[in-house]
Amino acid sequence: MHVFQAMHASVIRLFEYTRSRVTERDILDFSPGDPGYPDYVKMWTEIWRSGGIPQETEFDLSEVIGLTGWARPEAWGEPERFRRYRRFTSAVGVALLHQGNDSDSVRPANYLARDLVVDLDERCGEHLALLRAVAESTRTVLNATNVEVEFPYFTFAMMILAQRALDWSGSERAAAQLMEDEGAVRANTALNWLVCDDRFLLGLSVHGQLRGDWISLARGLRNPTRHEETQLVMEAMSG
Repeated sequence: MHVFQAMHASVIRLFEYTRSRVTERDILDFSPGDPGYPDYVKMWTEIWRSGGIPQETEFDLSEVIGLTGWARPEAWGEPERFRRYRRFTSAVGVALLHQGNDSDSVRPANYLARDLVVDLDERCGEHLALLRAVAESTRTVLNATNVEVEFPYFTFAMMILAQRALDWSGSERAAAQLMEDEGAVRANTALNWLVCDDRFLLGLSVHGQLRGDWISLARGLRNPTRHEETQLVMEAMSG
């Protein structure tokens, strides 16, 4: 039986933030156009209108979160408008994880973490602050389940987002935590049978279609303080 869990306040705030920045027209224009389109529009319009966060995943939720995650914003005539829509669907995806839905039924954790990071609104400090809080709380929640092999990707997201905020001490803490988390997964007999190969972080999961995006994000990291763990992460993720 599914057990509902209380959501971290940051997740609720991210949902409310992203919901306030989309319109019903966005849902009509950007919902995936496969045969499920009418049902997708109906469900997501209801979420948008009501402000109610779904508690349990179902096909019309996970399918939209997944298909929207794979889309390239540049393929749309208004890329930023599409990103606003995807920020909303991704926020729902994170909320589902926080309520005890496993990532395989929503969107693989490393894919969802990547969606959050690449859709950061660089012009908005509020969005950055919300994503930093959500990355940290999601890392904590997924780690506590002891079944989520990809939870260190949210630790890596914490590091990336700290650097976007020019918070070098925060980045250093996240880098040290990432080294610890990655090693802990490999040492954990409940998880390490799921590990794919020995590549740092990238080898933790068979869900590897977005490894190139993570490598690109890693190449954008800096180490102005010559922090040891930061340097080790940058070198390990260099591709």
